[in-house]
Amino acid sequence: MSVKPPRILPYGDSAVLVDYEVEGYSETANTHLHHAAKALRGDPVWQEIVPSYKSILCVFDLATISMESATSKIEKTLSQLPQTPKVSGKIIEIPVAYGGEFGPDMAAIKKSSGLTQSQIIDTHSGQDYRVCMMGFIPGFCFLSEIPSVLKHPRHPTPRADVPAGSVGIAGWQTGIYGLDSPGGWQIIGRTPLKLFDKTRENLFLMEAGDTIRFIPSSKAIF
Repeated sequence: MSVKPPRILPYGDSAVLVDYEVEGYSETANTHLHHAAKALRGDPVWQEIVPSYKSILCVFDLATISMESATSKIEKTLSQLPQTPKVSGKIIEIPVAYGGEFGPDMAAIKKSSGLTQSQIIDTHSGQDYRVCMMGFIPGFCFLSEIPSVLKHPRHPTPRADVPAGSVGIAGWQTGIYGLDSPGGWQIIGRTPLKLFDKTRENLFLMEAGDTIRFIPSSKAIF
């Protein structure tokens, strides 16, 4: 399926925003933008390329290239992309201990979904997810849309401390906390994997465009 050409807009003095005009989450648009982000990273003029759910932020040095030239570069790159690209990121298996002490909000999801804990686990882990963007803390990964039955609003008041590795739900999203942090997502499980490790050569376990596969595990070691 093809996607509508994105808008290309100035974003401050030294950045350009490539914005795909979609409502909610679009797998097609997200696939296209991650392919575009990969292509843009091949040009050293960009200081940073930051993809998200429906846009790409392209940061440049105004001392070396003008806004007009930067915009032209993006237009040229986008024009050379296939209309139906495929993203070739890594597939990363994430072991998760669901429920119990690791999933303090499992009861809330059971109530809103009408599912048993086993059904919630099967549903949440029953599909792969794309890493759509990274933030708001090091290692936090925002993933693609969850099955509709699991959708649940975040807490009205965030917790003061959510452990690193916590797997949560917020509205239509699911994600994993990269560090201990305050947070308002509904926590249904935890992984012992370190998504961010400052002592590791590759600081981040994953990057935008990768695929996450949750593996239920009662033997996860923390």
